[in-house]
Amino acid sequence: VMTGRTGSGKTTFMSEYSLDLCMQGVSTLWGSFEVKNVRLVKMMMKQFGLVNLDENLEEFDKVAEKFLKLPLFFTTFHGTEEVENVLDAMAHAVYVHDIAHVIIDNIQFMVGSAGG
Repeated sequence: VMTGRTGSGKTTFMSEYSLDLCMQGVSTLWGSFEVKNVRLVKMMMKQFGLVNLDENLEEFDKVAEKFLKLPLFFTTFHGTEEVENVLDAMAHAVYVHDIAHVIIDNIQFMVGSAGG
C-alpha cells in the first residue's frame, strides 16, 4: 500500500514499477479508478520507450510494437465501483491471464462505495 498527497508521484512510481515487472515477464493488472486508461497508457509508453512521444511521433510505432508485447492488462473500471465487481474482475484476470501483480489506483473510490 502506497499513500501520499495528490501529485506526489504515486501513480507515476507504480507505473514505472509495473513496467519493470512486466519487462521481467510478470503479468500485471492495472485497476485505475482515478486516471483513465488512455492517459495512463500514454504515460506508461513514454516511460517504457524512454522518449517523449508527443515530441517524437516518429518513434510511436516502434515503442507501441514493443509495449503491446508486455504482459500488461487493464480493467475497464473508472470512478466509483462496487468492491465485489472489482474483485470478480481481478479473479477473472488472474485465471485468464495468469496475473501475478495487481495495482489498484485509487482505492478511495472502492472504499467510498463499500457502504460504510
